[in-house]
Order: sequence, then structure tokens, then C-alpha cells
Amino acid sequence: MSQTREPPPRRILRQNKNHLPHDIVLKILARLPVKSVLRFRCVSKTWCSSIATPNFISNHLTYHKNNNNNNNLAYLIYIPPTIFPPSNINIPIFIGGYDHAFNRISEYPIPFASLVSYTVSAGSCNGLVCLCQVRPTDPSHIYLWNPSIRKVKRLPDFSLDHSRRVSSGFAYQSETNDYKVVNIYQMPASNHHGHELEAAVYTLSSNSWRRVGISVTNFFFSSPFVSSTPTFVSGVLHWLGYISEAAFHYMILTFDVNNDKFGEIALPDGQQLLPQGLMAVPNCLMVFKGKLAFITLDYRKTSGINDNEYGEFMSSHPRDSGFIWVMREYGVHESWSKLFFVKFENVEHVYFFGCTSRGELLVIKNGVYTESNAEQRRGRKVIVSLDLETLHEKDLGFQNDPLIASSFMESLVLLDGATELSG
Repeated sequence: MSQTREPPPRRILRQNKNHLPHDIVLKILARLPVKSVLRFRCVSKTWCSSIATPNFISNHLTYHKNNNNNNNLAYLIYIPPTIFPPSNINIPIFIGGYDHAFNRISEYPIPFASLVSYTVSAGSCNGLVCLCQVRPTDPSHIYLWNPSIRKVKRLPDFSLDHSRRVSSGFAYQSETNDYKVVNIYQMPASNHHGHELEAAVYTLSSNSWRRVGISVTNFFFSSPFVSSTPTFVSGVLHWLGYISEAAFHYMILTFDVNNDKFGEIALPDGQQLLPQGLMAVPNCLMVFKGKLAFITLDYRKTSGINDNEYGEFMSSHPRDSGFIWVMREYGVHESWSKLFFVKFENVEHVYFFGCTSRGELLVIKNGVYTESNAEQRRGRKVIVSLDLETLHEKDLGFQNDPLIASSFMESLVLLDGATELSG
């Protein structure tokens, strides 16, 4: 009597049919938000180890950058109570995530109590925030922090003898999928030279620093804030400043993260737009719709202008008015274009701390007043976003002064290393 082999149970066939190859699973996971991916690490050891690999972290970042459609984009607002040690050490410093309407959608307390005092931000790239301590007596430390996954990495200590760190910048090197921190130091003045600058560059992949020379001397940073945070655009860090000579010569100091070289970018010649003897003063750099830009604020007398000419010009161009210049084609000097003129009225002074990806200017207006309460104008402060095309202002309702603003997206960067925060 012959025997026939029974077919496998249907239950087993259904399992094989529904089983997905591991590489397909990872492609699906790479499309999920950060919080969902972190939860799926609990499914199995294989999933947990695969999610923490550099390849998966990179694929997840690439997908969400290319398919962002502005849904994941928030604005990183670093708000300290003061740049000096607060009287109450428990006063929170936080990173606030905001949507395009500036409704708060998240809040991340600074990871350590020791970072509350003397801390500034050197910028944000791909979900990483670079925090720098600038304590005058103790050694300064630098941290890379990913608030989304609660991981932080302290960089190796590095300093140049007999120097003072005057600025730090944070950038992403797209060609190698790496991150760099740039410290600029001011060296003591010698008898034959002015204040010379030196730089040290940290690379995340090697976890090490190296010195890089800067040819520019007598360069002074021009920033309304102590941090002198540079602007990162087109793979290059930019610092606005001037060289102190017989007259102020404004320029942009650059650092190309792909070749570790410093350079210079000349500002446009705006003198032809002003009366002879006046110079518009560049105030700060920004990224305007993905392009390098700067805003001028106030005007400096040089020579060749009399009081009547100066008074006539200032009547239509008050000190708190500015021109927005944009470099339409990066690296091409002739592409500098003056796009907007912005005039602020009934205000004592203004500061700029960023620009949104939609091109809205972020402004701190000090001493805002109306003609009816001009005598009470001191002390009132308004923080607004300004649409440069419609000149519509929106009061953002911030209670503390924002120090900087930059685009921010959640990511898994540092998941394969660094220290996980407890609590």
C-alpha cells in the first residue's frame, strides 16, 4: 500500500507567505518617525542592533530629509534666562520646537544642571545640537546633544596655549556623512602683527581635533550676541566681521567643511546706493530661503557728508531700518542682490536672531512704544516674526529672549554611540 505525503499545514504556509525579508523591514522602519523607531527596538535583538547601525541611521536621515515636505521641520529656539549664572540654578534652559505658526510642539530641558550657566549654542545640524560652555575660569566643554533620542556626547577637551576662544561653529559634511565642530581662537598680539586667529577642527568620525591656520589678521567678529554663532549654508560656515584698519572693512570669514580651508567673501558695494560719506553697517548673517544673506542696520558716517545731507537721509532711513542682501548664486560676488528694505518705527532698538525657512525675519524689538505712550517706552519688549514680502508682523509671545534660531528635525544621529541620559 503506497503512502502519500501530507501537505504542510496551512498555518506554516501563511507564515512563510507573510514573512518579510529583513532588508525590507529596515526600509519600512526607515520611513517611520523617530519615536516609533525607538519603540520598535523592543521587538527583537536583531531589530534593536540593526536600528543602531550607522547605515540605518544614515538611511533614516536621508529619507526624512528628502521627504520632509515641511511636516517635520521645527525651529530650534535656544532660550537662556541670562548669559550669566542665574540666581536660581534650577531655572530651565530649554530647546523649544515650534511649528511654522510658532506654536510650541516640544520642549527639551538642557541635559545637565552644569550646563545651565555660561552655555551657548554653536548651531544645529540634522537633529544634533552643539552646546558650548564659555566659563571664564574653568575649562570649557563642548557637547553634541540629540534631544530626540536623549543622547549626548562630550567632545575631547582641546585648547590652544595663551589663546582665547572667540567663536564655535557646528557643521555637517555631506560628502562623508560626518560632523565637524570649529573653534576659533584669538592669539595674543605681537609687536609686528595684530590679533591673529587660529582654529581647531573636531571631526566626529575620528573623535579628534586638529589645528588649522587662518590667514586673516585683525579680524573682529560683528554680532549682536556674545556667541558669534556662524551661519552654515552651501557646506560652508560663515562669520560676519570686519578688519580694523584706517576704516572699517567689513567681510565674511568662511570655512569649507569639505576641504577644511578658510577663506573670505567680499560684501557687495552698497556705497553707490547711499549718499557720499555714509556706509551701511552689516548687522548679521542669515540663511534666506536656502541662500546666504545679511542685513544692514544703522549707518556710519565716514567723510564728505554735511549735517543737512545726513539729516535728510536719516529722516527717511531711521537707524532701525535695514536692507536685506541675498547672494543668489553662491560664491559669485556679482550675484549679491538687495531684495528688501525694512523700516522699524516707534522702537528704541532691534536685534535679529534668525530667519525661518519660509523667509520670515525673527526680530527682538526693544522699547516698543506708540506716540501716546512715548514716555513709557522703556522696558517693553516684543519678539516678532516679520514676513519680508508683506511686512506683516506676528507677536510670537516669547517670555525670554531667544539667542539663536535654526532649522531642526528629529533624527537618530548618535544612536550608535554617545551616552544615554537617565531620568
